[in-house]
Amino acid sequence: MTNLWLLGFTPLLLLATAVAIMRGGRPCRPYGLAWCGLAATMIGDYFLAVRGAPLHSDGFLYGVAGFSLAHLCWIVFLRRHAAWNPRLAFALAFSFGVLFAARVIPALPSHRLAWALSAYALLSILSVSFACGVHRLSRAWRYGLCALLFSDAMIVFGQILCVPHLSKAVGVSYLASLVLIAVAILRCGCGPRPSERLRQLRAAPHAVLWGGTAAMLLFLAAMAFYPGGGYNPCMRMLSVLGRTRLNGIDYPVCHYLFAAGLALSAWAAARFYPALACFVKGTHKKTALLWGGALNAAGLLAIAFVPENVNGFYHNVGCFAAVGGGALVLIPLTLNQPRPRVGAAARWSWLVWCCVLVAVFEAFLLAHRFKLLPFKPYVPTCQKLLILTFSAWLGFYAVVLHRLLRKRMAASRCLHT
Repeated sequence: MTNLWLLGFTPLLLLATAVAIMRGGRPCRPYGLAWCGLAATMIGDYFLAVRGAPLHSDGFLYGVAGFSLAHLCWIVFLRRHAAWNPRLAFALAFSFGVLFAARVIPALPSHRLAWALSAYALLSILSVSFACGVHRLSRAWRYGLCALLFSDAMIVFGQILCVPHLSKAVGVSYLASLVLIAVAILRCGCGPRPSERLRQLRAAPHAVLWGGTAAMLLFLAAMAFYPGGGYNPCMRMLSVLGRTRLNGIDYPVCHYLFAAGLALSAWAAARFYPALACFVKGTHKKTALLWGGALNAAGLLAIAFVPENVNGFYHNVGCFAAVGGGALVLIPLTLNQPRPRVGAAARWSWLVWCCVLVAVFEAFLLAHRFKLLPFKPYVPTCQKLLILTFSAWLGFYAVVLHRLLRKRMAASRCLHT
């Protein structure tokens, strides 16, 4: 029996949160259901962490059932206080659906386990979509349930798909999730938080500028760690860096760096696209932009989940989703802005240049298909130009939004002085 200490750690959190609920009075009474969810995690801990139930055993199913019960409690609790985020739910369901279809379900020993894990994944996605939705509860709900989803994903990759070097990430993220959920319950007596709309708008440009820079550095590091002979960006597609086997090496360093860069890109995109809705007028255009952003982020995450050498079809599904989602964002931002904060020449220049690059890229692919041109350096080079162009376009709008918000805040200060 391993991880026996968990049977002491979680009860301490339960004791502290129970005291807070009892002392908090009437405002804290609804948190009893959230407390039951935290208690239900002990069922999963007992079977999965303490007893170490193998994948093919009934004990593993009992552990999954325990965590499913926990998520059900949290969903019912959060549903009373929050409006869910349907775009986040769609993006996570799409990317994890691609992962399950391409890699997880074929690796499972039974259909019963496949159904159980699929149902658990849906519950986890639903709880995260409520925690990241519109509410005035503690932000610890958002961070705690996202950390739990990350921990579950690391378990899938490490224990089911046998990806090495992930065990420490599982433990750290799981403990962090328990602590954060406990903190969220401990704050039951605190008053509701004010609306975060302005704070989220101010943070959105930084998500692209800093998150995009960090993602770019991860991709450059992946190129530097490419095994054997070095990586030539004009001769190889970018997705080669994410392969699980390169030049005789299983799971090279560049695989982890590439996947981390894509996941960070998906996070930055998901944080930034909702803020771009302020540039668009009309319900239909805003809807297209927001759902296009969700599709783009989902596609990026799906590419990270399914390398091209593992399943080319589902890898390409992620690529098409990322490209299609990006187009759904680009087009509404180009057409008929209500107050042209961005000049028509700049907006249309981005769109025309992207269309030209896409046309050239498709022409190179067709020429290669009919053996008129070699694949490299034409197709890989054009791919890099497309990626850099779209990244620069996002950075351009991040700077525009940042300047706009600074002007609005400066004007607001002048009115109050």
